[in-house]
Amino acid sequence: MFNVNYKIAHITLLADDEQHMRSFYRDMLGLVERKKAQNQFSYAFTSQDQPFLTLTFTGRKPSQQRQGLYHFALLFPDKVSLASLIERLILSEYPLGTGDHDVSEAFYLNDPNGNGIELYHDRPTELWEWDQGFVKMGTKAVDVLSLLQTKQADWSGFPVGMTIGHLHFVGDSVHKGDAFFITMLQMSLTAKITESAHFYAHNAYHHHHAYNTWFGPNVARRRSDENGLVDWTILVDKQLFTILQHSLHDQNHSTQSSQICLVDPFGSRLLINEDYANQM
Repeated sequence: MFNVNYKIAHITLLADDEQHMRSFYRDMLGLVERKKAQNQFSYAFTSQDQPFLTLTFTGRKPSQQRQGLYHFALLFPDKVSLASLIERLILSEYPLGTGDHDVSEAFYLNDPNGNGIELYHDRPTELWEWDQGFVKMGTKAVDVLSLLQTKQADWSGFPVGMTIGHLHFVGDSVHKGDAFFITMLQMSLTAKITESAHFYAHNAYHHHHAYNTWFGPNVARRRSDENGLVDWTILVDKQLFTILQHSLHDQNHSTQSSQICLVDPFGSRLLINEDYANQM
């Protein structure tokens, strides 16, 4: 695939426990909160940014693990700003996991509803190792002390240049992931963990999306009234949009000429919007 403009712009989560969820995103992480409607709040990285997250507080806890969003990953522009937030979370004794993936250093946590979140920075691309189209991504512990030593200031909110770096999903068959991300969305397979997880990207990024089967082959879809991912939005350039519009014509549920609306393999909606440059 030629180089394309591809940005994960927004996700909507159905949620409950409004008090603790709002406190986590607004007070612990320091996101900018805006009320959209009754029982609905949006969150932006800074006051100048468009919201990247919407929480709708009409959900209920699922009775068991479900297919859908495994985690959403927030990409920091540098290690320094990531270190400031990680120090804040450590001092607050918030539970964290870590993963040095060769291409990146990542920290993992759950919000009060159990939604997975990854906080990470990428290492320079010239340090990434590629072999026959696959990028090396291992998993070892992050040198947390070394990372914290790069901190220059206490955490006071997200820096300019934050993005949703990738979305990682969990389902019942990696073949369904391949069919959706490679065949339908025209992405490249960039890495594998045996046959339990596949990673996909445009433009030789390590991954914009991943699909794993770590909840087992019998994991069910999320019910419409249960907490979890409702929809996700990506922005693409006109060239890619035109290709997708033609190839996905039979599956497009949108009535707008500049939007494609698909049902993803997990039962949530994917909105693909045209004109990436004007919607950054």
